[in-house]
Amino acid sequence: MNLKIKEKKWHNEEIYSLKFEKPPNFNFKPGQFMTISIEVDGKIEKRAYSFSSSPTEDFLMFTIKKEKKVSKKLSELEEGDKLEAKGPFGIFTLDESPNNINFIAGGTGITPFRCMAKYIVDKHLSKKARLFYSARTENDLIFKDEFYTLSNNGNFKFFPTATRDENFKGRKGRIDEQFLKENIVSFSDGIFYVCGPQQFVDAIVEILKKLGANKNIKVDKWG
Repeated sequence: MNLKIKEKKWHNEEIYSLKFEKPPNFNFKPGQFMTISIEVDGKIEKRAYSFSSSPTEDFLMFTIKKEKKVSKKLSELEEGDKLEAKGPFGIFTLDESPNNINFIAGGTGITPFRCMAKYIVDKHLSKKARLFYSARTENDLIFKDEFYTLSNNGNFKFFPTATRDENFKGRKGRIDEQFLKENIVSFSDGIFYVCGPQQFVDAIVEILKKLGANKNIKVDKWG
């Protein structure tokens, strides 16, 4: 299918979101992704990007870090441009059955959790959802203001931390065992979603298993 860009927004110097017009009757599950095709240096390149928009919204959105040729080329697109996309795909999706849902993100691993958190709040799901989000600086905490707004809903709580920002007024440092224990009552029930770079995800999974969350962990990692 062809997707038409309706808006581009830069969150900081590296990360931007592309909003597309939502095709009629298009549905997807929170956490899924699409494969986007774009021509770079005369060759068609394909990349997979998770939805950062919720199925409850009237647009499709992907949030991307400008790193290599493809993401740089995508960052040059403007309103009205079109891209070929296929999907949705993926099994890293929101399970609505547990009463306790925990999201743990590192860097741009926040993308699917913006989708899932917005869905939970918009659908008024009677769940307890917590989002732990680690980034280098406050400026790197993408969607921070949205998450604070969502946390006004009693069923959603937001726990950001900055690892390299002495001026950040919130918690500083990495997401560690102590931080999780302070804010999660039980690790044996509910479900844990972890998304981010491989080293980050592996470290978090090790902590979660140590704390008793052995069979209820879903991961999405790269690098």
